[in-house]
Amino acid sequence: MVTTGFSQPETPSWNQADMRRLFHPYVGRWVGEWTITDVEGIVIKRITLQQQYWWDKGHLKGLMSFEDRGKLSSLTSDIYLQSGEIISEVVNTEERNFYRAYPQNKFILWTPMKKEDVLRRRIKESVFEENGVRWFLSEGFERFIDGEKVETLLFRVKLRRVT
Repeated sequence: MVTTGFSQPETPSWNQADMRRLFHPYVGRWVGEWTITDVEGIVIKRITLQQQYWWDKGHLKGLMSFEDRGKLSSLTSDIYLQSGEIISEVVNTEERNFYRAYPQNKFILWTPMKKEDVLRRRIKESVFEENGVRWFLSEGFERFIDGEKVETLLFRVKLRRVT
């Protein structure tokens, strides 16, 4: 057998105790702002939103509600274990997306499960405390083709825990 010196990274197998440890800080009601910018930092849109997380039969459920262009919208999420992996199913009125979690030391990196979307979209989430206030921070990007050129939008959701 010939070895190349490279080894395949071992995929961790997560369990329900890991789920509680990683995601219990999400539980509660959060309020804040969703900011979308271009790559130069020019703000395209600011949206005030509310988000709530709770446990239901080992799943972390989420509901985000916001008003965009005068229309009330919502987005749901369901974070669960599947064959030792942490999966998030995110649903809005237009689409359903699935993400795989890659927990790090101080944040969780989410990547799309559809191979064609892996380089198009990325999300990094963390929960932290600052001056006695608990914050939820989600940052990421989305790339899409607009005519002949590729556009990239950056987003940042910063929420303050209220209950």
